[in-house]
Amino acid sequence: MQPKKSSKVLIFGAGGRVGLGLISEFMRNNIDIVAIDNIDESLLSQMVARLAIDNRISSDPGESVITVYGNIDVLDEDIITPILAEEQPDAVVNYAIPFTWDAAKQLDNYDQISRACLGAFSCIQVLAPRVIAGAIFKSGISASFIVGNLPDITIPVIYKTSTSRDLALPICGAGNVGLIEAALRHQIALEHNVNIDQLKVYLVAHHIHWVAPREPGYSNEAPFLLRVSLGDKDITLELGDLRALMNRSIIKSYEAGAGFSSTTSRLAAENIMALLDNRSCRRHVPAPNGLPGGYPVTIQNGDITLDLPPDWSQSQVVETMLEAHTFDGIDKIAADGTIFFNAESVDILRREMGFSLPPVVSPNDLEAVAREQILSANKLLGAV
Repeated sequence: MQPKKSSKVLIFGAGGRVGLGLISEFMRNNIDIVAIDNIDESLLSQMVARLAIDNRISSDPGESVITVYGNIDVLDEDIITPILAEEQPDAVVNYAIPFTWDAAKQLDNYDQISRACLGAFSCIQVLAPRVIAGAIFKSGISASFIVGNLPDITIPVIYKTSTSRDLALPICGAGNVGLIEAALRHQIALEHNVNIDQLKVYLVAHHIHWVAPREPGYSNEAPFLLRVSLGDKDITLELGDLRALMNRSIIKSYEAGAGFSSTTSRLAAENIMALLDNRSCRRHVPAPNGLPGGYPVTIQNGDITLDLPPDWSQSQVVETMLEAHTFDGIDKIAADGTIFFNAESVDILRREMGFSLPPVVSPNDLEAVAREQILSANKLLGAV
């Protein structure tokens, strides 16, 4: 079933790899699109036009109305709020990030900086989605909000911050646990010569599990939960070392660089389309309804609920993901959204970037810290 023709999705960061992938997916599914990015509007229009041509020459083209906004600063709430109010999207997805990990990889000392973990950059990661959450609330629209910026951490921060400010709450993220689950099913089917459609995976995993096998310096000891069945039979014990299986699945399924962006786009698009057309489907998503980490869920009637084995309690899986946070640069996130960073991560950023990350960052200080961290990183890149 395809979403109703009147469905409209607004994409922040539309000119990036994931954003362009989302546009392609929505075009094929007759969903109207509002594409927003900070790049020049003429360039963004060219990108979208190319995708529209690709869509029209395909064997089964969809029809979408596409609106383009270029030169838009996603961090300016006064600019994006009226756009949201004017466009009235059914869903909003953010993949705009003020400083990306791809940029960090250009640094000569990236291997050392990587040891601080991406969680040490969570102030930057949460900045854009928090601004968007405020703009959605101000605009008065009713839209499902999906966050792509380190959602395992940033969405819980937004939920906790909402106790002291008016924010529209994201329903979930995309990527991370979904990428791992897809790779696991693929690898298990290959190694055990079984029908992939008969495999059912229950995976509770964090961003750290996705990056640890791929990036230098990350700990590969963070806890996770995994259960696999083939038809009605639980085959988990037959799979051997589960961490080794997970690592092997990721390495063998995704090449270095941009290879996983197409999968992330497809995962995000499928989540959004399921929310829009009220179909029932099973997915693995980060931070459903503000929970830390990633989980198996059921999407139905515009809502998301955990889909856990009967012997896994919600408190158990959440505690597992809170512990995983500590392997990704963060000791804890307090009830008000205050972030407590690992001492080691703070020390690495001071030594390798010359940036003094405060060990504790309150919601009121988050934007200032994020902007200082962006400035510090851009100086290292020679961008300022």
